[in-house]
Amino acid sequence: MKNLFLYATAAALLSACGASVPEGDVATKRADLERLKERYKATADSIKTIEEWLVANDSTIRRNLPVITAVAVAATPFTHFIDVHGNVRADKAAALYSGGGRVRKIHVGPGDRVKTGQMIITIDNNMAAEQIQQAEAAYELARTAFEKQQTLWNQKIGSEMQFLQAKSQKEQAEAGLAAMREQQRLTNITAPFDGTVDDIMVRVGDMTSPMQAAARVVDLTGVQLEADVPESYLRTVKSGAPVKVYFPTVGDTLRAKLDHVGEYIDPSNRTFKVTVRVPQGEKMMRPNLLSDISIQDFHNDSSLVVPSRAVLQDVKGNNYIFVLDATTGNEAKARKVMVTRVSEYKGALSITPVEAAALKGGERIVDEGAKNVTDGLTVRIAN
Repeated sequence: MKNLFLYATAAALLSACGASVPEGDVATKRADLERLKERYKATADSIKTIEEWLVANDSTIRRNLPVITAVAVAATPFTHFIDVHGNVRADKAAALYSGGGRVRKIHVGPGDRVKTGQMIITIDNNMAAEQIQQAEAAYELARTAFEKQQTLWNQKIGSEMQFLQAKSQKEQAEAGLAAMREQQRLTNITAPFDGTVDDIMVRVGDMTSPMQAAARVVDLTGVQLEADVPESYLRTVKSGAPVKVYFPTVGDTLRAKLDHVGEYIDPSNRTFKVTVRVPQGEKMMRPNLLSDISIQDFHNDSSLVVPSRAVLQDVKGNNYIFVLDATTGNEAKARKVMVTRVSEYKGALSITPVEAAALKGGERIVDEGAKNVTDGLTVRIAN
């Protein structure tokens, strides 16, 4: 009860104090406040007007403008290349194997020229020699039996079936002997084509194996480059397209044309194979030499070309650039121009304006710093 009484007394006193201010004084204060607000607004407007004038006319004042670099829209030919890695492959390069046996003699050395069928390595194969002896003995027996049976048959002695059996056995023995001799010939290593001996991998006395190469012969008169191109370029890569080839290891460069475009896509890496014929006379061509191949897949004799970083994109996916208008000293006003991306290669971008007359080439546009610019904004061009 005591606290309730105190609260009631305080409320009565506060009510009495508020009621003691005359209504006329409140209205007067409100009117004074409105006059001061109007006077403040007029003063602020005057200050802003004077500041703007000083910024435009007082050279000692420097405005806080976005700083950008400018570049001219180039009206120039534009070419797009597909860059891939390739390697050299000789049309004729063979690793030579033996059917097995001991090396008896090596007839040539690395760097020697050889002709087709020339003996490179002679192999001793005792088993093959013994099999040939057996086959020769079987053939001689079958031939003798056939000749005797033929003599009897000519005298009308014996049956026709006996004659035909003897003839068949002779022919089988003859074919078996020829196969054995061919097998022995294949045991020795001969040149499969005219070329140069690149390497001899065995020595006299070594045992050869069908799983291990004994020699290598190459012919560099016909050489081509091979490369794998991603399947996304299947529509644009065509046979006969100009090609630039650079060999990083030797520092050589050559220009050629795309000789062949593969029709099979490798499922393991989603690429198709292309080949480039290397002109004869290239001195440093070696099988498996690495190269950087640039395949031309787009060219326009007259394009509007700008740096790729100068083209921005809005939230709707539309592309645009800022053209610099009304240049005064190192200041200019940025104007937004919508464009379409055509092709991009190594930082250069070919564009076309959405409105045909918006760009003709030679216009200065915002290059670096474009992300800090808005349409109609005054910017400062860096020296």
